[in-house]
Amino acid sequence: MTLRCRRCGEPLVTGLIATQRRHCCLNDTPIAGACPNHGPVGSHDAVDN
Repeated sequence: MTLRCRRCGEPLVTGLIATQRRHCCLNDTPIAGACPNHGPVGSHDAVDN
C-alpha cells in the first residue's frame, strides 16, 4: 500500500514523521505522512494508491 497526497498525488514519506504525534492542521489529527509539496498531512489528505 502506497499512500499519496490527495491534493497533488505525490507519494507520502512515512516512517518517523508518521507517528502517533498529532501536528496536522493545528488540530488533533494524526499525521499520515509527509508530502514533498505540502509537508505533514493527516489521514484526511492521504489516499491509497
